[in-house]
Amino acid sequence: MIKAKVLDILKALSKDELKQFGEYISSPVINKREAVVELFNSYRKHYPEFNDKSFTKEKVFRKLYPGKSYNDEVFRNLNSQLLKHAEEFLSFLGYTSNQFSVKKHLLSELLSRNILSLFEKNLSEATEALERQPAHDLDYFSKSYELFLYKDMYNSFRNNFSKQDIQRAERDLVVSFVMKILEIQNYVLYESRLLGLDRSLYLSDKFTESMMKNLPEDIKDMPQVQIHFNAFMLEKTDEEKYFENLHDLVIKYGDLLEKEKLYNKYIDMIEHLKRTRSMNDPNTVREVFTLRREIIEKGLFTENFMTNMFFLNMVKSGSRLKEFDWVKMFIENYNGLISEDYRHSTYQLALSTMNFEMKRFDEALSHLALVKYEDNYYNLEVRNLTSRIYYEMGETDMLNDFLNSYRIYVSKNRALSRKDCESHTHFISVLGKIVRIKESGKSYKVDELLPTERKKEFINKTWILEKLRELEFD
Repeated sequence: MIKAKVLDILKALSKDELKQFGEYISSPVINKREAVVELFNSYRKHYPEFNDKSFTKEKVFRKLYPGKSYNDEVFRNLNSQLLKHAEEFLSFLGYTSNQFSVKKHLLSELLSRNILSLFEKNLSEATEALERQPAHDLDYFSKSYELFLYKDMYNSFRNNFSKQDIQRAERDLVVSFVMKILEIQNYVLYESRLLGLDRSLYLSDKFTESMMKNLPEDIKDMPQVQIHFNAFMLEKTDEEKYFENLHDLVIKYGDLLEKEKLYNKYIDMIEHLKRTRSMNDPNTVREVFTLRREIIEKGLFTENFMTNMFFLNMVKSGSRLKEFDWVKMFIENYNGLISEDYRHSTYQLALSTMNFEMKRFDEALSHLALVKYEDNYYNLEVRNLTSRIYYEMGETDMLNDFLNSYRIYVSKNRALSRKDCESHTHFISVLGKIVRIKESGKSYKVDELLPTERKKEFINKTWILEKLRELEFD
């Protein structure tokens, strides 16, 4: 089997792109060596895996040069040239897919060649295309700045000067710079927090404070700038006022941001809630669910893809809040966006979770039986949900046996994080105590457990406290 770097690129191309690449290197403007085209045509027969047993460099060489002995230097040279063309083709794809980039380079060439008769027409087309862009975020202001610079160069060719155009270019440059600085600082703080690194910034707090303080009012008051500023300050301080400001701003002006950046702002808010509040608090669950539902309804997730974790979190929180109609719609309409490897198990686990909250325990068990133990997460989710179902069904003997196997699985699984191990171990312990209290009828024991468990954080704490309160009133 041949190992060549160019095959990594060919594997990554779609069928249409592979065909286009063949046309690309067949152009004499791009490539003048027929042997390079023949090498590609030989390779493309083995697309997309390139792992046939017959796929050897000696056999490919014989097809290229019948009757000649294999020459490794010649073969490597051909591969190097094909790789060079493949790399340039990727650049070509990126360039032609960005119409602004194409138009920008055209404007530059028209000016450098003094073809002013076509400049105004193309500048107008580029400006109109930019204004049609729905998002007026960092990318918009950066491009606008470039267009106004080209316009100024054009004016200088005609011995004109437009102060208005120069100041517009200056303003757009400042806006894009401010938003980029805030975005980078937010990112550094976020990653540093996740990785446990020092959260100091290259640009000091005083710089950011001074920058915002000295901005012209029209820039400072831009919703886009305020969104980036409040997101940065939320990550930096976790103060509630920045959370409230940010949420209000994305509701009113979120459409001004690029889709990916708006999604990131929602994640900033969700992460803030998780850091600062208990996820066992129904009010927190409601707030997080509302934010996630806004992500769904605004279509902010990656196109044609949704992570299995995000999907299950939506189902869990929606089901806990009794939003069953919405949850049913979500499960059926969006499960196709989950990676195929996890789709079936995630779908079944989601249905089981919803049916559990609807108190359809037999249906919940039947769906759980169809979940494959893809990894530790699914294994733990199935075990935890099964134990709660057995409790709700009054299957005490089955529950006791199951809790023992659940406990053994957690204690012997070295792949579990310390946090997961402690959380599930505590859940098992408390549920066992609840079962014993229920069997003995000693409801006064609940008074000893409740104050202690309210202070602790562990998986499905809300459900545990609910079962304790039920025993308290029995």
